[in-house]
Amino acid sequence: MTGDMERALGALRDFTRRDILLRFYADRKPRSVEDVGREAGVHRSVAFEHLERLVALGYLEVAHRRGLPGKPAKIYKLTGGPVQISHPMRRYDIVAESLGRAFDELGDVGSHAVRRAGRNFGESIASGGARSAMAALEPMLEMGAEYEMDRGGIIQCNNCLFAEVCRRAPVICRFHAGILDGLFMHTELNVSVQALGFRDPYGCAYMLQENTLGEELEAQAR
Repeated sequence: MTGDMERALGALRDFTRRDILLRFYADRKPRSVEDVGREAGVHRSVAFEHLERLVALGYLEVAHRRGLPGKPAKIYKLTGGPVQISHPMRRYDIVAESLGRAFDELGDVGSHAVRRAGRNFGESIASGGARSAMAALEPMLEMGAEYEMDRGGIIQCNNCLFAEVCRRAPVICRFHAGILDGLFMHTELNVSVQALGFRDPYGCAYMLQENTLGEELEAQAR
């Protein structure tokens, strides 16, 4: 095992440090040293030491909160992408991004193929019989995705499983939309999904609309 990996794993063996990091993942809001100390029940100096260690390991990054008198407050927040630990290193993101760009270059044919691949996967994991959109999304929630739905039929994905690739190859949003299509196909919901694109560093949004899936499939077949 490499020295870097040993240091990373060793750092997270500390219960308090691990608890602090998990709190950031549970609620992604930025925090000051005082916030972290209060939440974790430790002294400010102890919180500062753990936070700086998590910054050094790449889990957190430092920003400054402005708008208050005096020196801007130092705050900590999660880094933009996930931290992955594997040995030896695997770069599945490079494969996904390269394939996404290749399909994008094919124009409508590639876009339809990506959507169809997502739909097939969505159907393969769907539980069926769901009576609400959130119930239909349960298989994705179990994988770690996070969704919210407003009254206007907008599904906000607050934690997109494909976020890092979507940012670099937006055609992957059609794959995600296809998954949602597949999840909804065998439910009581007569809807299809329109991808609205990326909304923030962690997620994207989709609009539910009257089902035009049959027309789309016919168009793809022509």
